[in-house]
Amino acid sequence: MVHQSWTPFFPLLSVVAAIIVPQQTSEVVHLAITPTCGKLGGTFTNVNAGIVTSGIKTLVAFGDSYTFGGRSDGGPLPPAVLTGTNPRAGGRVTDGPVWAEDVASDLGATIKDYAVAGAVVNVTLWPSKAGQSDFVHQAALFLSQNNVLDPTTTLYAVFFGINDFSATATDGNHLPQAAADLLSLIQQLTAPPTNAKQILVVDDYGFGTHAAIGDAWKQAVFTGLSTLRAQGLNVAFVDFAPLWDGVLGSTPGFAAFGYENPGDCIPNAKQTDLSGECATPSNSFYWLPSHPSKETHRIMADYVNLVLANCKA
Repeated sequence: MVHQSWTPFFPLLSVVAAIIVPQQTSEVVHLAITPTCGKLGGTFTNVNAGIVTSGIKTLVAFGDSYTFGGRSDGGPLPPAVLTGTNPRAGGRVTDGPVWAEDVASDLGATIKDYAVAGAVVNVTLWPSKAGQSDFVHQAALFLSQNNVLDPTTTLYAVFFGINDFSATATDGNHLPQAAADLLSLIQQLTAPPTNAKQILVVDDYGFGTHAAIGDAWKQAVFTGLSTLRAQGLNVAFVDFAPLWDGVLGSTPGFAAFGYENPGDCIPNAKQTDLSGECATPSNSFYWLPSHPSKETHRIMADYVNLVLANCKA
């Protein structure tokens, strides 16, 4: 069963939610954990150092398929609805809005999305990813448009690492350089003419898998954000690993979130129709294989909102 409005599972979300756009969501799936908060300067953790969400008017998003809203040039996104038997809502790799759209909606902000499915931080580091998009080109496109955005009311969201981590199996471990490149590109956004002041970095490198090289990547990025904060920038870091652990592990387990299916609903990532669709599309963790359903994107946004509201340092 679905409904046309979203009721926050956590009352504190009302602190950051300015305008809620009605959307189709499950009545059952909800966020069943609370993000653990910490501070900059130590081991990676959820933290918000200085970002005040109440004044955000624009969300600029860079990333891969988890952030791709069906258009990658910062323009208005296509409707986040399934059409006919196409399993991709407005071209997204899911059946509805992605997390960044939900966050922007909660903030009453306009989203400018540059994410591209399959993207990495710097494609030159990964021969197996030749031809894919990367943060280098996404940032270059944004800068080439000469956008005039108020740094005090614009939040820049950066979500990479999943495809970089997967590429290590083929290309070797270039994650240290990828982390350095990601931080360098953020520095580029903070320089004139953009003068970005508010940076949100999100990570889910293993989406349920943990590895020493992946945690080292995450730590390098987190440490870099500490340096940016020391330079006077407002930064936040969101670690989705506990959310994936909570759903796919036994504590609290997928049922606690309202899921009936901790796997995917559509069995083949490349198929172009709904054949084989699961019996519980509104209660599945993934829509296409390894890609969150719209319900999961919704609780990802809830998780981000809680970090921004509660993990102030």
